[in-house]
Amino acid sequence: FFTVKFLLLISYKNKSRKPNKARANRKENSLSNQLIEKGGAYVSKDFMMTPTEQKVYKLLERKYGEQYYIFAQVRVVDVLQPNVKKYFTWTKEYKALFWQVSQWHFDYVLCYKNDFRILCALELDDLSHDRSDRVRRDRVLNAVCADAGVDLKRMRLNHKDKKVEVI
Repeated sequence: FFTVKFLLLISYKNKSRKPNKARANRKENSLSNQLIEKGGAYVSKDFMMTPTEQKVYKLLERKYGEQYYIFAQVRVVDVLQPNVKKYFTWTKEYKALFWQVSQWHFDYVLCYKNDFRILCALELDDLSHDRSDRVRRDRVLNAVCADAGVDLKRMRLNHKDKKVEVI
């Protein structure tokens, strides 16, 4: 099935797109490529997670690590995607749905060890989630996960009791 579908997509793309030198030149001469060529355009971050995220990861690992794989900083579009049965790939509807969540990440995703099925996604809601832009993002992400059937759990740190609470 995968091979057939993959070959059909390749065939479709090859027929619908002829080589375009102008397009290739625009990509090669893009601003980002020019900046990279100058050097120093990117720098490495020192840590993958904030200290708080690291602590929560270690707690999750102790509690659930035997039964589940715990992945951190997972792109939302690696967990869910626009419905291609309803919206053909790269139509305006597909693009709108894809770009809506393409830059967002889940803090953690738990998967079953035997087959990597997704158990749930976890979001650590710190004080930044009280900002109006984050409230909107969280509302949209909740709706997207519910629509896709992804179990999204939100956590908050209880600093007083030194606990992570599921909201």
